[in-house]
Amino acid sequence: MYQAINHALILALENDPRSVIFGEDVAFGGVFRCTMDLKKCFGADRVFNTPLCEQGIAGFGIGLANVGISAIAEIQFADYIFPAFDQVP
Repeated sequence: MYQAINHALILALENDPRSVIFGEDVAFGGVFRCTMDLKKCFGADRVFNTPLCEQGIAGFGIGLANVGISAIAEIQFADYIFPAFDQVP
């Protein structure tokens, strides 16, 4: 499954030059390895780590989307998405 997710992310980054992926440890491949080698292929401007703050990740993604960037925000574990919902208007 992680290979399918990785391939889908590759397709998204290849097909949309305004797409970025960010989250905790995504530049290193992520805890589940879904973002392996993406930083190497697409650069640190498009694949980058964020601080350990799910609310910040969601808020940053919303801000990017508001200026036309295709934001792909990764939250590592499902249980941590709930604090991030506070950012959704």
